[in-house]
Amino acid sequence: MRRFDDIVVGAGGAGAVLAARLSEEGGRRVALIEAGPHYGEAAATPADLLDGNAMSLVQHSWGLTAALTARRRVRFPQGKVSGGSSAVGNTVAIRGTPADYDEWAALGNSLWSWEQTLPALTALEDDLDYGDREFHAAGGALPIRRWRAEELTPLQQAFLDGCAAAGYPHVTDHNHPASSGVGAIPSTRRDAAVRVSTAMAYLWPAQGRPNLEIIPDCQVDRVLVRDQRAVGVVVDGEELRAGRVILAAGAIGSPALLWRSGVGPADELRRLGIGVHADLPGVGAGLTDQPRIGVFLTPRSGTAGEGAPTGQIVLRTTSSGSTSRFNDMYYAMVNRFDLTHHFPKLREVAGARSVFGVMAVARRPHSRGRVVLESADPTVPPRIDLGYLSDERDYPLLAEAVRGSWELAHSSKIRDQGREVVLVEQRVLDDEELMRGYIDEAVDSAYNPVGTARMGPASDGSAVVDQRCAVHGLSGLYVADASVMPAMVCANTLLSVVTIAERAAGFLTGR
Repeated sequence: MRRFDDIVVGAGGAGAVLAARLSEEGGRRVALIEAGPHYGEAAATPADLLDGNAMSLVQHSWGLTAALTARRRVRFPQGKVSGGSSAVGNTVAIRGTPADYDEWAALGNSLWSWEQTLPALTALEDDLDYGDREFHAAGGALPIRRWRAEELTPLQQAFLDGCAAAGYPHVTDHNHPASSGVGAIPSTRRDAAVRVSTAMAYLWPAQGRPNLEIIPDCQVDRVLVRDQRAVGVVVDGEELRAGRVILAAGAIGSPALLWRSGVGPADELRRLGIGVHADLPGVGAGLTDQPRIGVFLTPRSGTAGEGAPTGQIVLRTTSSGSTSRFNDMYYAMVNRFDLTHHFPKLREVAGARSVFGVMAVARRPHSRGRVVLESADPTVPPRIDLGYLSDERDYPLLAEAVRGSWELAHSSKIRDQGREVVLVEQRVLDDEELMRGYIDEAVDSAYNPVGTARMGPASDGSAVVDQRCAVHGLSGLYVADASVMPAMVCANTLLSVVTIAERAAGFLTGR
């Protein structure tokens, strides 16, 4: 029986960071278990993972599906490889706003205010553009680079010009806490082509340490609990023992693993024949994911945008109905969406292999979903219910997103490059019933799930971990990934996830 000081489950956006930081202390034996493969150098890494200009949603994916609404089910790609979704995603590296982290603190997590979180947000980055300025740093593990003017495609330049013509201010740094407007995307890359995942940034430099064992291609069955303490994990029938177990399997994987380990809503665990170690109803509940929608066109050339980055310029602004949030609406010019494997409704009506257009993401939706275990068998995926449009307030929010996308997509320099607009017409914009129909058909996921094991005080019946990421009611068990976020951020979630991992490692090591 192998023994470790710490076992980290999941080598994704958080787990790679945790394992690298925990193993910095040479006397600490750390095991990192990853369900997918681990590629330890660029020469061994498949091209789809190196290509920062295209998301890899098939080759290194869990193959999950999710109930998007009551009537629609969609593919729900999550990275199954070291680096997790940071290894397959769009490389966007935008921080949450100060109000986002202050909200976490207000929910009973005083250690997570903007003031306390900012040092970790800056320390993780090697900002290639603003490393010497306030709110930024150079020399951190994760490179952050913005698109140069000469690198923009004509569509991206047209989008930038269109936003300026519409009165939006130009932003040079989307990660400045006061910024709002249109400008180049900050990305996790050192050049214009190659994606840098957390595996590349954190694990590659750490993987030679004698006290760090990386165990790829192995899925953890469950956490071993004895006398209300986590003492290890079961992997393919083998027991690995540890003083602490840290789950970093993501907003879908971590709650499923907690359920299989007897941590979750007691009645539902008993229904599955799972013994209860901690009755925590919040496990799997409160799933929040950012919906996206937009206005898309079929290109005049069937190969338009091939090989180009998915996006380079984004607009961050505040929705008209928002009274307390800042930058809760996000618009991006998409050079090309490949319809081969995704967006079945667009594929059905477009009659083209790809589309382009303006995509909007509602950063702060009201609807909530749930992750539910359907079997104690670890090979059976959990049921994912995103719960989109279950809260009526999301209809006007997404209607505003559609109208904003329409206006920006109909800049002459953009509209002239398309043959026809897909699914939506001018008359839809002013007809509430038609707009609801379009939203029902066209809304999709931006793949930023959070909140399924959220942090909060023990007095909060829906909280799963405390603000130091320790699971309530058990010793030696922690969760540190997107699932612990107590509220959604007005941003892509990657930088917030890495920050959670960095700070959790600090709590665990006493730094």
